[in-house]
Amino acid sequence: MRTQSAMLSSEVPSSSRIRDFTLVEAAAGPLVVCADDRYGGVWTWDPLRDVWQERPLAFACAGDPLAAQYPDAENNIDSVAAVVSGGRVVLAAGGDEQGFAFWNLESGELIRGASFEDPYLAAITEVRGEGPPLFVTATQYAEEVLMWGPSAEAPIELLNEVGRIACLTASHGLGASLAAAGGMDEGVAVWDLLTGEEVGSFDTEEKRVLAVSLARLAGDPIVVAGVEEEIHVWGLADEHGDDPIHDPLTGHEDAVVALDTAMIGDRVLAVSGGDDATVRLWDLATGTQLGDPLIGHEGSVERIQTAILNGRHVALSAGRDSKINIWNLQATAR
Repeated sequence: MRTQSAMLSSEVPSSSRIRDFTLVEAAAGPLVVCADDRYGGVWTWDPLRDVWQERPLAFACAGDPLAAQYPDAENNIDSVAAVVSGGRVVLAAGGDEQGFAFWNLESGELIRGASFEDPYLAAITEVRGEGPPLFVTATQYAEEVLMWGPSAEAPIELLNEVGRIACLTASHGLGASLAAAGGMDEGVAVWDLLTGEEVGSFDTEEKRVLAVSLARLAGDPIVVAGVEEEIHVWGLADEHGDDPIHDPLTGHEDAVVALDTAMIGDRVLAVSGGDDATVRLWDLATGTQLGDPLIGHEGSVERIQTAILNGRHVALSAGRDSKINIWNLQATAR
C-alpha cells in the first residue's frame, strides 16, 4: 500500500479530541475554528502559519435570569459553524448540553445568547457559497430545523418533528439554495432554503446516516451520504427518482462519520473519514476509490472539510487524536 503523508499535521494545544471544526476566510486569511472536547470551548488554528489561539467566549446563558443560580456554569460546545458578516467572524455554536448561540469570535462577546431552557443542539452548518450569510441548525431529537441570519433576529423554521438528525449541510450555488439532513434512522432529506419545500427524500432502511454533503454531477444537484460503512449517492433531478446513481461506495471498515465534496477540474470528488481512522477519496461519477486510503490519524476521523489553500485543492481532517491533517487532493486524484 502506497502511503501519502499529510501536507501538514498540527495538534490542538489542549490535546483534546476535536469534536467539530469549520474553515472560514477571515480578513487575515483562512482560519479553522475548533470545538474543544475537553474544556467545552473554542480554539482557532491559522493553517498557513501553524498558529493556535484559544478563544474565550462569554457564557451563552449569561443573560438568563437563572444564571445566578449556576455561577460556575461554563460553555459546553460540541458543534461549530462560522461566517464572515460585517467585517467580523460570527461564530455559531452549541452542544448536546447547551442551546444555540452567536458570538463575535474576535472579542468573545455574545451576539445572541441562549437560555437554560433552550433545546440542546444536535447539528449545525453554515450555508456555503454565494448568498447571504446563514446558518442551519437542528435541535436534539430534531423537534425543529431552523435557518438563522448572523444576528439576533428570529429564525425561520424549515422542518418540524422530523426525527433524529445527526448531520447537516447547506449550500448556495447548486442551481438552488439547498440544505440536506441525515438521520440516525430516518434516511436523508433535502429541501430548498428559499421556499422551505422538500426536494428529495431517501430511505436508508433504518441504517444510520452520520455524514452528508451536496454537490453537482453532470449538471444536476446530488446528495452524498455516509450510510454506516458505505457511501450512497442520489440525484435530485426528477429522472433519477429515489434510486442511487450507482452501487454504494465501499471500502471503509467502520462507519463513515465525516464527508465533504469538491470539484477538481471536471471531476466531482467525495472525501470521507471513518471510525476506521482512514481518509478516502472517491470519484463520484464512476463510484470508484482514488488511490490508497490516507493514513495519518489514530482513532476516528470525525470531521472533514475541503478547501482551496494557496491555490491548491486540499482536505482538512480531524478527530479523536487531537490533530488536524491537511491532505493534497490533487496529488491523490491524479
